Amino acid sequence: MFRNYHQNQDLLLPPSLKDCLPEDHLCFVINDIVNGLDLSSVENTYKDEGSPAYNPRLLTKILFYAYSQGIRSSRKIENSLSENNAMRFLSGNSHIDHGTINLFRKNHLANIPAVFAQIVVCTGNLGMADLTDISIDGTKIKASASKKNLFTQEAIDKIESKMKEILSEAELIDQKEDKALGNKRGYNQIPEKLINPQTRKKEIEKIQKKLAKLNRAKDEIKEKQDKSKGKEQRNQTRNKTSNTTDPDANPMKMKDGSFKMAFNCQLSASNQIITAYDVTNDPADTHHLQDMVKKSEENTKQKVKTAKADSSYFTEEDIEFTKENNINALIPDVLYEKERKKKQKDNLNPYSKDNFIYDKDKDEFTCPEDKALKFKRHLTTGSDEYTCTDCTNCLKKSLCTKAKNRTVTLNPKLLILWQEMRTKLETKEGKDKYQERMSEIEPVIGNIKCNQNLTSFLCRGKTMVEIELGLASTVHNITKIFHKLKREGADSKDIKWNNIMVPIMA
Repeated sequence: MFRNYHQNQDLLLPPSLKDCLPEDHLCFVINDIVNGLDLSSVENTYKDEGSPAYNPRLLTKILFYAYSQGIRSSRKIENSLSENNAMRFLSGNSHIDHGTINLFRKNHLANIPAVFAQIVVCTGNLGMADLTDISIDGTKIKASASKKNLFTQEAIDKIESKMKEILSEAELIDQKEDKALGNKRGYNQIPEKLINPQTRKKEIEKIQKKLAKLNRAKDEIKEKQDKSKGKEQRNQTRNKTSNTTDPDANPMKMKDGSFKMAFNCQLSASNQIITAYDVTNDPADTHHLQDMVKKSEENTKQKVKTAKADSSYFTEEDIEFTKENNINALIPDVLYEKERKKKQKDNLNPYSKDNFIYDKDKDEFTCPEDKALKFKRHLTTGSDEYTCTDCTNCLKKSLCTKAKNRTVTLNPKLLILWQEMRTKLETKEGKDKYQERMSEIEPVIGNIKCNQNLTSFLCRGKTMVEIELGLASTVHNITKIFHKLKREGADSKDIKWNNIMVPIMA
């Protein structure tokens, strides 16, 4: 026996959309949070002219929920507004087309950082994280651009030359078509697409559009070259190329070893709460520590006291910055992890330069055999060269060097910072604190990429990519709030969001 099944049965009264959803559904938390937000930064982007627009709270709610479900395509969001009860509830059963959704994201969410900051403050007020203690990391996310549209200056010049030849030939045909197609010139001597006047016109228009793209790429490369400091920067791939689809994207090495057009997304987090985000087209994480600390302080309105990051963030300039600002930095140098692993395997050379002790007052090194390496010269790289003059009588010379005298090349100032940091990281407190980084920032990146499906951007241009990452980061934090409330059995309706959220924008 089976239960009755009647798809076409009429209802006496239309049901409430709330009744179709569980009481602890995520959409109710999103609804209550957005109702408590100060959205003046979004509302101020609208003009008084024209027909009335959709309420920005409505559009913000549906975007937040869509991103939480890994739905970012405006067309898929439009479909969800008809098929998904949570989306129907959040939209008030409005049927909004994908063009309106896309335009809202493009034209009215440039100030998403102000909205994001309010959510960060909310998490702090709910006691979900110590916003003064952050972990920083970067992840590369594929851009909406293909490597096929990546050009160097030389490639652009060759393509332009070829296209100009085709255009010149086409113009000559237009002017002297009868003669050009007579006995003196056969059909097989010109491209097939240029024989017919109609197809020729279309082909010329295509070529002219591509030439315009290439000219923009040339301008982009020139701008990169002009901004580059020194020959080394000018010769970097990202400063010698431009992509005609998304000029802001750069070729980057991904985790699987492949090179793709991508953006480097910087994130800082505390207890898996994102405190700041940024988008850069620089493949390296180096020199982004200060920006992330400042952005985090701006969002949380609290001073950062502890900053944890991997070795790619260790630079003399950034470590000095943390010392000047009384920030407890836990950032190993590039060689620290490699050396630690070597020591575990007992295969670290005892006469490695890392076992040479530097004396700041004497400005000299002492080798494991207690012999001095004195300053010899400054190098153009910024490092100093130190040489031992007493290697001849050393019984361990063959284990130390094959040269006449052992030489060490290091930046003494940087070395002191290395030693200070290593001493801190070797303590139990330092080890435990640095270990927190893995559980604070790595799950955040995993959630955004896997659960939110942000493995490649749909939008193009750095400004739009920042909006996409801003939406993903905001939704991540809202989801964390939802899980906290669910664990504690709290009802979002009982929380006075206006008291918890401190408005960032007046």
